[in-house]
Amino acid sequence: MLKNLDYRMTWRENFILGGTGTLGEALIKKLGDKNCVVFSRDELKQANLKKKYPEIGTMLGDIRDYSSIENALKVCQPSRIFHVAALKHVDLLEENPEEAFKTNVLGTINAYKAAISLDNSCSFYFSSTDKAVLPINAYGMSKALAEKYLLSMSSKYDYLPYTLVFRWGNIVGSRGSVIPHFAKSLVEKQIAYVTDTSMTRFWLRIEDALDFMLSDLGEGKVHIPEMKSASVINLVAAIAEVLDIKEYAIETIGIRPGEKIHECVYSDHNNCIRSDTAPKWTHQELMDLVKPILEDL
Repeated sequence: MLKNLDYRMTWRENFILGGTGTLGEALIKKLGDKNCVVFSRDELKQANLKKKYPEIGTMLGDIRDYSSIENALKVCQPSRIFHVAALKHVDLLEENPEEAFKTNVLGTINAYKAAISLDNSCSFYFSSTDKAVLPINAYGMSKALAEKYLLSMSSKYDYLPYTLVFRWGNIVGSRGSVIPHFAKSLVEKQIAYVTDTSMTRFWLRIEDALDFMLSDLGEGKVHIPEMKSASVINLVAAIAEVLDIKEYAIETIGIRPGEKIHECVYSDHNNCIRSDTAPKWTHQELMDLVKPILEDL
């Protein structure tokens, strides 16, 4: 039965789990739609993606279902697997921690075991988050467990896929990004609604994330790109200037369940790289950072 599938589902070099998201689509642009298969459970997003990239391979499935990943990988026999599928909304996962565990932990285990089942050797790329460092929320804890599992497995057995784990801060322009929300409220109301005026975050261009992910790196540890940080107040100021909004108000609405004031991208309990003490984006750099996003709104 598997041999008779549509030609679009035959061999592709790159298999992207959760490929309908921001990072997945960026990978498609970078690697070429002819070379990629997207695996996700969202048929509408796959259909829309197919309109933009007609030659991409698409396969419906769920990382919670081991057999669906295994069957898809056996058809495609990819040389690289990019695991960028996750549940990510911090406040929603605080209310549904079991769902975070099922997708972000068990889903990662399913994906990795399915990769092990391939006859060919392949590389396994896993996308994590700074919220996995000293985690206080379900999202961060689930990603931390997934990181631990992958690093533990890859260190024990030589026959496993070449495993690379990446940890990002906030990727600029990703779905759910605060930048469009700030821009909308600034334009419509001349108000920026922030959770806390002292909050800081690491920010990274998606192009820089891709270049880092695809560079020649070794396995066996978490790979963290160099990232600058910025406060949400400074981010708002950069957005306002790009939009030529001279006067606006800041309204504090309070942090959401599970949120931190500052993030850590690395910690060994002796050393910690925190977003409030890390190198900062300048005002001009922040304007350059947000301008492409605002132009697309």
